Formats: sequence, C-alpha cells, structure tokens
Amino acid sequence: MTKTLLENIETVPALPETVQAVERIYNDENSTLEEMQKAIEKDPLLTANILKIVNSPMYGLKNQVSTIKQAISLLGKDSVRMFVLSSVTSSFEIDLSPYDMTQEQFSLACDRQLALMLHWLIRRKPQRLALLGPASFLVDIGRVIIAKTLIADGKEDIIKIATLAGEDIAQAEKTACGAQTTDVTATLFAKWNFNPDVVHIIRYSDDPEGTVEEDREMAAELKVVRETVMPNGEITEESIATAKETIEEFGLHLESYEKALDKVLNS
Repeated sequence: MTKTLLENIETVPALPETVQAVERIYNDENSTLEEMQKAIEKDPLLTANILKIVNSPMYGLKNQVSTIKQAISLLGKDSVRMFVLSSVTSSFEIDLSPYDMTQEQFSLACDRQLALMLHWLIRRKPQRLALLGPASFLVDIGRVIIAKTLIADGKEDIIKIATLAGEDIAQAEKTACGAQTTDVTATLFAKWNFNPDVVHIIRYSDDPEGTVEEDREMAAELKVVRETVMPNGEITEESIATAKETIEEFGLHLESYEKALDKVLNS
C-alpha cells in the first residue's frame, strides 16, 4: 500500500458509539433482544434509517414495520444488526469520481448486495449471515478510501482508463496505490476490531481458492454477490452470467440464488 493510502486508512474515524454498543450486545451470548432494541432506540436518526430500510420493497415485508422491536421480531437480530452496520457509511465523505460513480450508485450497490445475500441465505444457511451480512454490505467501502487516495495523488483517471480498456479494476487499483478494494476494506475492518473471520472472508473474496477449505464456500458466496451487482448498483445479464460461473465452479446453490436474485430485481 502506498503511503497516502495507509494515511487515509489511519484517519478513518472509529465506529459510531451506537454501532459499537450494538456490536458488543450482538457478540454477547448472554445479551437479550431487548438490550439491542434499547441501544438502537437511543439514536433516533439510526432508528428512523433502519425502519426506512426494513420497509423498502427490497425486503418484501407484507406489513408496515413501525418499531425496532417489530423489526427484530420479524427479521431477527442478525438482519437488524446488519442494518445498524449500514450506518457506518454515513461517517465517510464519499467522492467516487475516479470510478465515474455517484454516492447514490455506491449506496444502491451496497443495498443490493446486502439484500441479495440476505435472500440467498436467510432460509438455507442463516447462521452465515453473522459474517456474510456485514461483509456483503461493507465489502466495497475500501473503494471510497482508494478514490480519496487517487484524488490526493493526482491519479483520478487511472480507473476510468482501465475500465474503458476492459481491464480488471482490481489490478488498476493495485497499480495505482498498491492494494485493491477488498484489501483496503479488510485492513479497515481489522482496525475497527471486527470479527477476524469477516476480515478473512473479505480478503479472500476475490480469490476463494486461496483460502482454507472451511472458509472457501463463504468467500465464494461473497464473490458471487459482488459479481452479480456491478459497482454502480446495476445488475446485468453479463454480471449474472459471471456470477453463475462462480456458482458452478464452487458448487454453490443455484436455485436459491436465482430466487434471491428475482426478489432483488423485482423490488
């Protein structure tokens, strides 16, 4: 990593107090759902944001949810904890002009990746959402820090040139600042004291074959979600085809993926 990139990672603020409190409660086996509810409700802006997310068409709830207690009851603490973590991006100054992307496009991509992962795993392997939920939503936050670095170093056009030439964006990131998005996100998560397993899965989501067998499938699932949803939030026939190749390569569950994808596309 270049000096500028390392400095930009170091200056990222700590997680908001409410997020830290919810993480402590979530990771405490003896904690209660009521404790999580109260911790969230201490932050009115966060409460309003979670209710807005929960009631969006992307999650397909039949009835309007008006309280955090209802949200936890209907979706479970894993899902609500992920919505809490989604507030992390609000602490960032987001300028993704080196990627020719807007903040709205970045937010759409994050939301769609989380929704796809939730719908894919919620009935089949819900226990994995503790790791893959936050990973799917925040995996590309490293891109924000890389963009800031490229602007500071006067290398704004490198990613655009690589994209127009049909080259790999991750390789362009490495060339420009010595690391790709997943490396930066994993480093940031380690700084924030996230679960080391989340850090590990993110780091290997570009190359699931490079990790140990017990983590390979989860790294591949994260890779599929990132391949499906383009960095600007779009889902294309080409991106779906690429994701399905990864599903076949690693023997992942295609039918549940297709059902999850249908829900995201029709929301």
